[in-house]
Amino acid sequence: MQVNKEHYFQKDYDSLNRFISYFYQADLTQEVARANDANFKILEVGKGNGFFSDYLKKLGYNVTTCDFDKNLAPDVVADVRSLPLKNNSFDVVTAFEVLEHIPFEDFPKALLEFQRVASRHVIISVPYKSTFFEFVFRFPGVRTLFKKPFLSVLLRLPMKFGGLKVSGQHYWEIDASKYSLRKVQKILSDNFRIVKELSPVLNPYHYFFVLEKRQ
Repeated sequence: MQVNKEHYFQKDYDSLNRFISYFYQADLTQEVARANDANFKILEVGKGNGFFSDYLKKLGYNVTTCDFDKNLAPDVVADVRSLPLKNNSFDVVTAFEVLEHIPFEDFPKALLEFQRVASRHVIISVPYKSTFFEFVFRFPGVRTLFKKPFLSVLLRLPMKFGGLKVSGQHYWEIDASKYSLRKVQKILSDNFRIVKELSPVLNPYHYFFVLEKRQ
């Protein structure tokens, strides 16, 4: 166990940036759900504070939670690398800011479990460590002109970071050297088709992938 239950229920954890990520977690999942039937089943791997699952349940979605920490009261207590679930039992498997908590050599093993359990899609996010400059523009008429609520420009610069071992939580993060974005994309492409990838506006540290299972 890397953190205790109280870690997920404090102001420093639920920052503005994390709430931005919550929006993208829910929005990307609903994008996939809208293309499927009304009995859409979601597996959330890594329950955390339960915000994602609680919100989607209130919207009427069928959500099952899974976590290694039984103190978080998940529906299923299990390791991400060995899920005690049937093949193709969920329409989508989600794992947000989870996979960096296992060694990188186990990353493909967890993806194979997601591929086995998911019948259609997998949505994940992982940390992307870098120095960045971001500019966000909102002005009258932006939605009419560009069909977007704002315009954003992100400049990401490579930055080596030596604090992973010190934190005691993350084994790896996307970076410019050992765990490059291209390397992560290659591993994902071995098992899935990458439908979409993005960094949330105002929170480029979290990097999202929407994956489609190869039939």
